[in-house]
Amino acid sequence: MSIRGWLLLACGGFGATYLVGEFFGSPLLPAAELLAWVSLAAYLAVSGRGAPTRVRFALAAGVLILGAIEASSLLSTADGSRTGMQFLTPDRVPERSALDTASDAVRHTMPALVAYACLALAALFLPKRRTRTSAAVAVAGIGIAVIYVGLEIWGRDGGLAAVLAAVPLLLVAVLAFLVAGRTPRWIPTAGLALLGLAALWMLDGVLDRVHVEPLVVFLDPGMRYQRHESVAVMLAAPVGLSITGLALAPAIQLAAAATITVGCLRRRAASPPPPDASAPSGL
Repeated sequence: MSIRGWLLLACGGFGATYLVGEFFGSPLLPAAELLAWVSLAAYLAVSGRGAPTRVRFALAAGVLILGAIEASSLLSTADGSRTGMQFLTPDRVPERSALDTASDAVRHTMPALVAYACLALAALFLPKRRTRTSAAVAVAGIGIAVIYVGLEIWGRDGGLAAVLAAVPLLLVAVLAFLVAGRTPRWIPTAGLALLGLAALWMLDGVLDRVHVEPLVVFLDPGMRYQRHESVAVMLAAPVGLSITGLALAPAIQLAAAATITVGCLRRRAASPPPPDASAPSGL
């Protein structure tokens, strides 16, 4: 097996280690997800030398940003900055515009959205050739994205702030599905579909931040928050116990980035040259 194959195997192995640890609520290797990103970046460095410059740079930007996000999260956990519970009781709720509320809600997801856009652009720079399968993926993906975002906003009583906060995620998801509809290879098409789903996965957390009313707020790193009617914030299930929830999002993100990277860098076998028409044909 070549070094490229070993690096991909390491990426998949570390990703699987992360998932198993999250499933049982006890990480087998705390740095497993970060090591998966490092392996993918190494694969990009080894395999990307013959790729077009725009494709290589866009892939590198996306992978490095997502790896840096995980490194920052790991470091903040290691130094204890995310441990402990805080109890906040603001005296009053400040008046804020819908744009300010939406900006604050999206701020935490912007680095990931920029990385997703870079990965989508890398696939956009590939040769364009639409197939029936890729076109069907694009149409279905965009339809699902629009319907899902609309239902989420409507189910939370809507509001201009919620609409504004959902726009960046919807645009990135639509971009991923659109690019999936123009790529001739099934590997990047599948990766772009996963990328669109990863962008939509962040919508719930963004809308939770929009609707949080900071009257009585509990902050704990092991919990996620939900809005319950007009009450401020309720603690939900620990992240580590929800393999179908927040714990699965990084795995989808990693799978999308790895699949797009492999699809963009995979070299097709050179086709044999066409026969020379001037050569005499044998009898």
